Amino acid sequence: MSDLPPPPGATPPPPPPPPGFQPSFPGSGPVGPSGAVRLARVGGLAKALVVSVSVAGATSFISAVSGVLARDEADDFLAGRISEDAFIDAYSPSALVSTAGSISFLATVILTFIWMQRVASNHRELQRRGTWGPGWAIGGWFLPPLVLYIIPFLMLREMWRASDPTVPVGSDDWKQRPVAPIVVVWWVLYGLVPLGLAVVQGVQAVQTGFAGDARDLAEALDDQFTITLVAGVVSLVGAVSWALVVRGLTDRHRQLTGEAVAVA
Repeated sequence: MSDLPPPPGATPPPPPPPPGFQPSFPGSGPVGPSGAVRLARVGGLAKALVVSVSVAGATSFISAVSGVLARDEADDFLAGRISEDAFIDAYSPSALVSTAGSISFLATVILTFIWMQRVASNHRELQRRGTWGPGWAIGGWFLPPLVLYIIPFLMLREMWRASDPTVPVGSDDWKQRPVAPIVVVWWVLYGLVPLGLAVVQGVQAVQTGFAGDARDLAEALDDQFTITLVAGVVSLVGAVSWALVVRGLTDRHRQLTGEAVAVA
């Protein structure tokens, strides 16, 4: 090995922080060794994410139930016993709640991107480098196989391991740590089950015709009664599982980084 000094301008990579270090967070002052390890807080962001996904799941379920409750009006409209306006009035609550749910879902998506990116970036700062870097927090959701969300699932598994606070900083033992079952449960409820429901709904839509006017909508409500209710339940349970993943991983991560102590 050469003892020559590095060429002018070369910056050697920073060594991993020693065990027991005190990281520095924005606004908390330079409390780490030389203030070198700068980490992002995730606690407040995680709370907002849990709220948004809870609202999205609840509104999706309420929308599904409202649609199911409008089934009798759909049958009456198709039989000519009530007018189109009466049927639309009966279905309107479901449509309004669905719109609110879409807004909450969009907020959940954005907050998820930011939350995952911060956690992955903190792991990089702590020299816990794995397969999935911070950029995958966004790109991974859009790459094939898309709706199955394989990359986010694998990234969450790695993040769960890397957030283990019992592994000393600088050690690679975190790579062998177990992952909580709730991560797999979330993936099944959010990736696999919805795909199956979408296929069934798509087949029924092809057979009965896509909803383009009030009569098509009424026929869809009547024909997809069961699948609509099941989809609403799955959305609610999936939202709960995601909230548990976010809370569990965030708690581990805040203990690892020292954020929990800094806030306390």
